Amino acid sequence: MNHQTWKLHWAKKCAFAISLTSLTTLLAIGSSTADFPKNAVVEAQTKQLSPTRITSEEISQVKQALPRQNILFKHAFRVNLPDFGSCIFVPVQEFLKGSRKAKLSLYLVKNKRVAYTFPQSQNLQAWNFLGLKAVSFIELDFDGPDEDGILLIGNYMTSNFSPYRSYPSKTPPPFPVTILYHREKNGFKVDENISKKLTERKVKTITEAENILRKDFGFLP
Repeated sequence: MNHQTWKLHWAKKCAFAISLTSLTTLLAIGSSTADFPKNAVVEAQTKQLSPTRITSEEISQVKQALPRQNILFKHAFRVNLPDFGSCIFVPVQEFLKGSRKAKLSLYLVKNKRVAYTFPQSQNLQAWNFLGLKAVSFIELDFDGPDEDGILLIGNYMTSNFSPYRSYPSKTPPPFPVTILYHREKNGFKVDENISKKLTERKVKTITEAENILRKDFGFLP
């Protein structure tokens, strides 16, 4: 097993373990395909996005649009967006060339092609992405035209992936990072300020993040 193959295998194991810890914090929707466990979950408040689990056929379409990528299918959903119509929200763990580090990349896939690439959060450039804990499609403001938001909680660490099969005992532990996207015309933008504040509070669940958004920022109804 070469270094790149082992690194991808190790990251997938981390992502799987992280995903299991988040299942109790979200609401189940839709039916699952044979590729997913029946309790695969997402929380959906907004009616506009209408997230649903993707089918086996849609999984094939995503693979065609994003070949040779570590696609996080457990957090991929079909959504309905005003500027894009019906499309597939796809998170990817992308390994940086020439580096033992990964980042979270987000895409909208439509008709077997990437229709939109989400902007990267500037707060995350120095950290190494391990995996997603949860994704929530939320309604930030009932009265505004750009009311749809996407809330993500991922696990990161400050050190790079180890070239060996185990990490030194003094390696800093992983920590949760929260990212809030706000829909604007023809795309999304990262709310860097609120994302940073949620991360500083070490938010670990969607419910915890929503309580802060509601009480401290007045975003949620």
